[in-house]
Parts: sequence; structure tokens; C-alpha cells
Amino acid sequence: MLEGVLHFPDGAAPFPGAVVCHPHPQYGGDMHNNVVMALARACLGRGVAALRFNFRGVGGSEGAYDSGAGELADVAAAVDFLRADARIDALRILMVGYSFGALMALRWASAFPVSAVVAVSPPTVAGPFSGIRVESPLLVAAGDSDQYCDARAIAAQQDQPGSDVRLEVFSGVDHFWWGAEDRLEEVVSGFLGACVTGG
Repeated sequence: MLEGVLHFPDGAAPFPGAVVCHPHPQYGGDMHNNVVMALARACLGRGVAALRFNFRGVGGSEGAYDSGAGELADVAAAVDFLRADARIDALRILMVGYSFGALMALRWASAFPVSAVVAVSPPTVAGPFSGIRVESPLLVAAGDSDQYCDARAIAAQQDQPGSDVRLEVFSGVDHFWWGAEDRLEEVVSGFLGACVTGG
């Protein structure tokens, strides 16, 4: 059993739905993270419902950390939960994630069709897009002072994960985005408006 919160925007259903994945469970990541909340706000502002949830072993979610394999199963459960809700357009599911959550979002979107992907500060230690191929529009956001996400490495391989990849590098921003949440929210909102909600 996983703990989560499903937020709905104003307007008439059905809405596109976004699964919002939080940073690393073993380093304090949870669904209340500042970046996760900014991503959820960006979705809601563009008419996209946002499901933020805790991976297994975090907060009120049962289980224990499973090195990514179990967490990908958690993403599957979140997608199934969204698609089962009559207020969600099951054909317009988005993957959104930050740090470890960005990797989970990218891995899911590599295996299953989604409407769009937002990957914020994906860790680049093992190669930014190793094994990743996404057919949908992809926004990658990173700070130029990020300790774990090398924006230069991403830029060098920007075409690797797909044919529609947008990279936004934020000046003076490190991995934790403190004080830059509004800037991130604005960019994500614009991306969603352009490729998902048409506004």
C-alpha cells in the first residue's frame, strides 16, 4: 500500500494526469519535497491533475527501498491508480520526476507510451541517459551548479533520449533548487502548455 495525494485542477474533467516522482528514498526524499510541490503546482496551473506519492518505505507507504526495481513497480501502481479514476483522461498520462524520481520517470517512459516527460536534475553519475529512449516530448531541467546532475554532460547527449528533447539550464541553481522553485515552475508550466494542454 502506497501513500499519495491526488490533486485536481479547476475546470471540467477529464483531465490529463501526471505521476510526480520524488527524490531518493534513502536521502530524505518524499512527496512533500520542495521541488515535488513546485512540479505539482506547475501541473495544476496547466489543467493537469497531479498524483504525488511516496515510494515504498517512505512516510506512510509500506515496504522497503528496493534499489529502483520495486520503485519502478510503485510507478506502475501510481499509473494504474490514475487511469482507474474516471476524472482522468487515461490516454494523456505524463511522467514527472526530480532527481531519483526523474530517473524513475525516464525509465517508465522508455518502456511505456506517455504524453510527455519532465525530468528535473536527473543524476548523471552513470551517464545521463543510459538505456533511455523516450518517444514523447521531454523537458530536462538542471542547475548549472548541480552537484549530482552535470548539465554539460546532458547537453552533450541531448539528442540521445529522443527526437523532441528540451534542455533548460538554470543559472546559479544547485541540486536542491532552494529559492528557484518559482523559476522551475514557470518553465515546466510553459512546457506543459505547449505540448500537453495547448495553452
